[in-house]
Amino acid sequence: FSQLADSKYLVGMKELELWVELQDMLEEGDLLASELEEIYDKYASPSSSGKLTEEAFLKLYEEIDALFEEGDDDNAETETKKESGGNQPRGDAVKADLLAFLEIIQDADEEMLPCGLDAAEEDQKQVLNIVNALQQQPTNLIKQKQGNIELSDLVGTWELVYSSSSAMKFNKGLSGLGGSFPNGRFSGVQQELKATKFISDMEYRERIEVNPSTASFDVSVTGSWELRTSVSLFTGEPSIILNVEPEYVKYGPTSTRADHWKSLGPMNMLDLSYLDSDLRVMRGCTSSDTLFIFRKLI
Repeated sequence: FSQLADSKYLVGMKELELWVELQDMLEEGDLLASELEEIYDKYASPSSSGKLTEEAFLKLYEEIDALFEEGDDDNAETETKKESGGNQPRGDAVKADLLAFLEIIQDADEEMLPCGLDAAEEDQKQVLNIVNALQQQPTNLIKQKQGNIELSDLVGTWELVYSSSSAMKFNKGLSGLGGSFPNGRFSGVQQELKATKFISDMEYRERIEVNPSTASFDVSVTGSWELRTSVSLFTGEPSIILNVEPEYVKYGPTSTRADHWKSLGPMNMLDLSYLDSDLRVMRGCTSSDTLFIFRKLI
């Protein structure tokens, strides 16, 4: 998908002409142009200029693929070889597309704040489209474990790579110090989650770059965390909530109680949407379009 998509991360009939395998099927008569147009029209949306989002593209791909399922032994053997061979699983492909698009957003302008905080609205919509497709993939540990996620599944150090949070955009970071400190600038944030039989500790480490660089500093937010089961306000289905309770904010010689920091509020309760060994996607509990995407470092 990422190789075919246009500058708005959409695929139209023009872009499908670049899909070599598809064009081969059309030339050989294995797929009729009318069949392709019928499937395309089913998934193309007026809201995406009559083109396909990544989620819609995957549906088109699956429907075309289903046309060639014959179910005989030879075909089954071939499919088995494909699955065990070097082909990239579809969930991994969607994940790769997401990470590639996030890089495109960040590389667009070196003056942009990290984590997509300055991303354009149309880019935010495309990230949301890809995430919607990603969370349905079999690589999602939440689907694999039927929602039975444990603390140990999230333990580790995670780096925030993207957020569409309006609060983080307004505060220009997690704590807000990046936008309020003289010559300061938010440079990124990590979240460390620890869990043992007796404790479940959490720490945010936010980096604030200052000019001159020798004045740069880290903001540490410490507290506890837990997982809760709830019911989604939007779907009515069970959901998994990562609940964080910040206790102290420390930077330099300053240490204050975290309940004075309203900027931390948006990340205190987030819905776990996607999880694998090194990628985690969280959504706002009261705004499912608000995303927080983390990559695992350790």
